[in-house]
Amino acid sequence: MEIPLNKIPQTPEERKTLIGEIIKEQEELFAQSSGYIQRMTIEKLLDIGYGLDEIKINKSYEVIVSENEKFITSVDISILIEGKTVMAIKCTPASIDSWQRFMLAFCRVVEPYQIPFAFITDSEEGRLMNILTGEVIETMDIPSKEELMEKFSTVKFTPYEEEKLQKERRILYAFDAIKCCPPQIK
Repeated sequence: MEIPLNKIPQTPEERKTLIGEIIKEQEELFAQSSGYIQRMTIEKLLDIGYGLDEIKINKSYEVIVSENEKFITSVDISILIEGKTVMAIKCTPASIDSWQRFMLAFCRVVEPYQIPFAFITDSEEGRLMNILTGEVIETMDIPSKEELMEKFSTVKFTPYEEEKLQKERRILYAFDAIKCCPPQIK
């Protein structure tokens, strides 16, 4: 991969610094676009009936993988109804396909019960997931508060199967390691 440096570096150290600056700029642009998608999604949630007290932003969870391994993971937006997390939302400028498996593991692991619904968006495409049934719908329509309240009355907040839970924790751990540990420049 070729990275245009916009000048010829005089030393390897200067080259490393120039590349580091370019990568930092790209990461800042990525974070800004992620934040923009998150802000747009929150505005949409408010428009379709959710209150600010029902929307949690960047909610973090500690996940214990083993006696010696634990990590903190988070999701961009959580929707809470009657004190229960009923939907987790991932806002990403990257491929929503790659985040689908992350959301599945996330919703199975972070609460004592499975979070029943997930939504992933890049602001142009969206995917609504029913975690309990496995149904996935290509849509930009997030269920309104009224629609989610109707579903809430029939949803059973059950834990994920204990014998499969450890595998899901490890999958989530792997995704978190990938997104949290960018490659180092040598």
